[in-house]
Amino acid sequence: MKVALAQINPTVGALENNARKIIKIISEYCSQCDLIIFPEMTLTGYPPQDLLLDDSFIQKAHNALENIAAAVKTAPVILGTIRQENYKLFNTAAVLHNSSVLTYRDKTHLPTYDVFDEVRYFTPAESISPVELNINGGTVKLGFQICEDLWDDEYDAQVSRLLCIQGAELLINISSSPFHIYKLKERTDIISSKAKDLKCNFIYCNLVGAQDELVFDGQSCIVNSIGEVVALSPAFEENIQL
Repeated sequence: MKVALAQINPTVGALENNARKIIKIISEYCSQCDLIIFPEMTLTGYPPQDLLLDDSFIQKAHNALENIAAAVKTAPVILGTIRQENYKLFNTAAVLHNSSVLTYRDKTHLPTYDVFDEVRYFTPAESISPVELNINGGTVKLGFQICEDLWDDEYDAQVSRLLCIQGAELLINISSSPFHIYKLKERTDIISSKAKDLKCNFIYCNLVGAQDELVFDGQSCIVNSIGEVVALSPAFEENIQL
């Protein structure tokens, strides 16, 4: 399976511009790969903060997602965005395929430490399960998680393990993870440990750019089932890695 990691720099709140950028990448790379992956909340930018309290912003994000989905043909797309259901708001990974939104997988662990305050806006995922997709003529079970879900050792729900127990053949984490010194080593260490322990290949796609005091370094990566980093995107620049 050939995967495109779309490590890009969206603008917070600029839904139309972000959607155009996403659609352009989808159009350019859909014939070159079997799956395209974007980071956490790529459509809205991260963190959108109190824009998430505006009902019109939530509706516009939904409309923009529908427009993006219409551009998705053969290669499925995984896109970080938001969704609302029964007055609950979720930080979510939208699975797009064949011109439609196939399904969603929501973020389970909502950080409230340091620069994060996601509990203020979001509801945690109400279930954890893989998604079965038809890719390149075959069927594969993908386990989706979002940013903090990787760092699950101190939480009751071990997201990576639960997904693999249910048959996930590949783990995919979409993130908006800020940079600090040694952060790359911390990330690759925990990804490698989980990949080796669970005997599962792992894909990590991170945001790049800056918002206020937060700087996102990208450095998306692919780690094989024995814990080796087999692909690493550049730091601090937009990049589409195949």
